[in-house]
Amino acid sequence: MSFRWGTEIAPRSGAVPFLMYSPRRTHVCDLLTDAARWRGRTALVRGEQRLSFGEMFDRVESAAGALHQHGVRPGDRILLLAPNSVEWVVAMWAGLRIGAVVALGNGWWSAPEVAHATGLIAPAVVLADRPRRDLIPAEVRALDLDVVCLQTDSAAPPRPAAPEDGPALIVFTAGTTGMAKGVTLAHRSIIANLHNLLAMSGRLPHQIDPDRAPVVNLQSGPLFHMGGVQSLMLGLLGGATVVFLSGRFNPTEVLELLQRERVTVWGAVPTMAARVLEHPEIGKYDLTSVRSISMGGAPVQPQLVERLRRHFLSAKRGMSTIYGMTETGGTVTAASGALMAEHPSTAGRPLPVVELRIADPDDNGDGEIVVRTPGQMIGYWGEAHADIVDADGFVHTGDQGRIVDGLLFVTGRLKDLIIRGGENIAPAHVEAALLTHPAVQNAAVIGRPDDDLGEVVAAAVQVAHPEDVTETELLAHVRELVAKFAVPSQWWIRTEPLPMTVAGKLDKRSLAAAWAACSRELVGRPGLEPGTEGS
Repeated sequence: MSFRWGTEIAPRSGAVPFLMYSPRRTHVCDLLTDAARWRGRTALVRGEQRLSFGEMFDRVESAAGALHQHGVRPGDRILLLAPNSVEWVVAMWAGLRIGAVVALGNGWWSAPEVAHATGLIAPAVVLADRPRRDLIPAEVRALDLDVVCLQTDSAAPPRPAAPEDGPALIVFTAGTTGMAKGVTLAHRSIIANLHNLLAMSGRLPHQIDPDRAPVVNLQSGPLFHMGGVQSLMLGLLGGATVVFLSGRFNPTEVLELLQRERVTVWGAVPTMAARVLEHPEIGKYDLTSVRSISMGGAPVQPQLVERLRRHFLSAKRGMSTIYGMTETGGTVTAASGALMAEHPSTAGRPLPVVELRIADPDDNGDGEIVVRTPGQMIGYWGEAHADIVDADGFVHTGDQGRIVDGLLFVTGRLKDLIIRGGENIAPAHVEAALLTHPAVQNAAVIGRPDDDLGEVVAAAVQVAHPEDVTETELLAHVRELVAKFAVPSQWWIRTEPLPMTVAGKLDKRSLAAAWAACSRELVGRPGLEPGTEGS
């Protein structure tokens, strides 16, 4: 390789003095250049599809040419709206290749959420699979994802130049007060996160032995999340084979793929790992190839890690957990091996170029986790200022934690978010949807604990009379307005006012306590007391 990724760290001059490696790549498409030596290896697997790196590169060039023919130019936005697939990967790289800003739409969005995203970023085109074409507003130009990615008669234009602080990707995340926000990541953001992880583990591109057997990575989470982007690009640089599920998450298919593809690395949210462990026939599968299991997206319970160690014997030392968020561009702390075994509740140590501290700690050292890293976002697309980034360039995460002997322990959340199976949900967004129903006088949405998903969405709805609306009617109403994962599964339809604070805001702490008490002590009358699973 002619380019060697550097390991020297120094503050960068500029408005925000990020700690950065030097020398470094400055354009995301430079990663394709670094991966060119893997042309003969298998890059992507999904069902019967198997694509080599060489075939993937050729398809990216053709798809980039097709997008150029359709009028997409440098700086234009492309909204990618589809589930995990080979074509999704080709389309993302094709957009970046011609200098577009690629926005990664959530494949579970409702039609109003798709409309919000297109209104926010004003895409030149939406690339969607057929099931999602009907969600796109009529006035927005849409192209069939498969058609664009299978076109072979188009030549890509020369790659345009772009500054390392210029926008490359938009990754959507739940806003605490409503619709999803578009986290804008620069070329610098994406590359710095990868550089950090690879330098820390001694796996920079020039450090990899080309004769060593490739890593096989099962990507069971969605690519439109930050963790999916991170995993995909790490695999590209390392010459790894990335394996996708054929459709929705299925524990049986996960076990079959782990065995058949001889998967060595599996990344999952805790809910996925728990569901695989609960499979009644897990003991019949050969899982000895799995050397590493990484979990993130939600808190990881020590008991879950111990259960994984019992079934994945080759991964006993390869268990790891990470902490980060979309706004930080990925991972900011990590723990694995002996560190994780000795401190099972820790989120790990900050990565080398991450500056992390606790703001306004209390007597126990608990306070808000704030982070400054070159991987962090430029800002939210369409917003002049990101109020979570302070004057010194630190991102205020909204998470509560403490630092003990250099280790981060996440102890709670300050922001009003629900994390259901690794998906962030803004209660305010679901409340706004409920309040559009004519029978609903007030609504409060909270997260309630769940052994499988971590949290589930629970809605307390105030009505004038018990017979005004049923749970079934509310479900049908809200399903048209929010993503499937954000639809409440627990309901409390009530005539008494919802608890309020002295400041006139919903008192969700009191509501959660009352709901828990009712769940323990009352059988409940349908439609009046707290319900349970409604969908």
